[in-house]
Amino acid sequence: MKYDDASWHHGGDFPAGQPPEHGGTHIALFLRWCFVKGWAGDFHAEEEPEAVALVISGELCATEFLFRYCDGKFTEEDLNDAGNEIAQQYYGSNGLYLQDYADHFANLMYVAPESAHDFEEFSAILDARVKSGVLIKAEA
Repeated sequence: MKYDDASWHHGGDFPAGQPPEHGGTHIALFLRWCFVKGWAGDFHAEEEPEAVALVISGELCATEFLFRYCDGKFTEEDLNDAGNEIAQQYYGSNGLYLQDYADHFANLMYVAPESAHDFEEFSAILDARVKSGVLIKAEA
């Protein structure tokens, strides 16, 4: 299952003059948060454990990881079962992740690199959302 793909974001209304990587920043931040939680998928944990550790520590930009090791795509293979349990709800089609990101980082969306985001603030927002148990949009 594919959760997201940076290529879906750097067309259409994507701001002119911005690098394609900015279309993957919101994906990369979520991926880093998952890695910090210990939710890296087996493939990444086995094939590039050093790179995962560098993403966790912030020494390797998660956006660079996303494009180098995941071809800009975020799929269920990137996470373990625990990570996918959260991602399927929170990042899924009815999930609130993109809304949370837009609510807190709209001024950075598609126009700023990962380094412009405060990862501690970002993590606190996601941690609070998961703690609340409300990961999907309420049905009308």
